[in-house]
Amino acid sequence: MDILEGFTITTETTAILFSMAMGLVAGAIISSGYIIASKDKKFSKNFVITVLLLPVIMAIIIPFIATDLKKTLSLAGVFALVRFRSIPGDSKDILYTFFAAAAGLVIGLGSYLIGFILVITVSLMFIFMSLAWKVSEKQILKITIPEDMNYKDLFNDIFDKYLLKHSVKNVKTSNMGTLFTISYWIQPKKDCDTKMFIDELRTRNGNLNIIVENPDDQLAPVL
Repeated sequence: MDILEGFTITTETTAILFSMAMGLVAGAIISSGYIIASKDKKFSKNFVITVLLLPVIMAIIIPFIATDLKKTLSLAGVFALVRFRSIPGDSKDILYTFFAAAAGLVIGLGSYLIGFILVITVSLMFIFMSLAWKVSEKQILKITIPEDMNYKDLFNDIFDKYLLKHSVKNVKTSNMGTLFTISYWIQPKKDCDTKMFIDELRTRNGNLNIIVENPDDQLAPVL
């Protein structure tokens, strides 16, 4: 009989199941906002699943530990273990993980109105700021040249044609000193044709390697 009591539907059980459903809705909103805000649709599918389900898990756990200090400390230990076993991500992913956990926490405590105000407000602000600042994001341009070529002002006319801004990030040697690789921070013009830009650079650097990449691509691979 004691075992069957665990399957009895009580008022508390109903409240937890409702919190679970609200956590799932909140997770869907948060993950959708993350996808929309991710530039060029470059995002980790595994991370989207994480922020989708994290509020649900938090909403279920919180009612069981809210009044028990020992259980609360145990949960903090679990989070610390997960944190140290996690692969480092960029600041956006760290923010979204904390955001999803906080939303689940508030919903799990029964503050549904506050929880959804938090979810909608932060999601909309993140989408707005990401889209508004998308044009100003910088890229990294890496150009390889022979050691006897003076790179100062070498590409300025091409840069003026295709870029809004550019600055030297660093310079390093390669191939036992016979080549130089110059890295630039660049901000392309809105109508920049990347292929034509690279083709003109290739005619100037002797058809050696040229790489254009986004800084975030080094932090979070597309899965």
